[in-house]
Amino acid sequence: MKKEQITTSKPVMTKGKRIRTLRIQHGFRQEQLARTIGVSKQTMYKYEFDIVTNIPSDKIEAIADALDVSPAYIMGWTRDADPNLLLQNHLSEPEGLYKYNCLDEHGQMVVDTVLSLEYERCSGHNALIHDADIQSNDNN
Repeated sequence: MKKEQITTSKPVMTKGKRIRTLRIQHGFRQEQLARTIGVSKQTMYKYEFDIVTNIPSDKIEAIADALDVSPAYIMGWTRDADPNLLLQNHLSEPEGLYKYNCLDEHGQMVVDTVLSLEYERCSGHNALIHDADIQSNDNN
């Protein structure tokens, strides 16, 4: 008897699903958010149900502002909705973040490892320079 292999994957969170979920979480009605960003209720419906997927960048920014998230989250470039986390973690480059999020678990682990090693290398180098500066100032 042949065993069937079951694969499980997370459902894809589209731009529209993110917008709809966030709108509901913030207690907005569809027409309220539409009015806030300057589009019709029908257009907002099309955004939320992925009928229109090439949402203009100014509308993405307006939606992100209204829903208090980063435009990168709406676009799917980051898993963090908090716009401040991108700056705190120095992940403000959407392309690099997008590529990192496209990696599988192993790829992300490799990137994290290299980043940690390089950080330690540079921090150690900077500490040596700092120590040398202190010693030269002490000698003067």
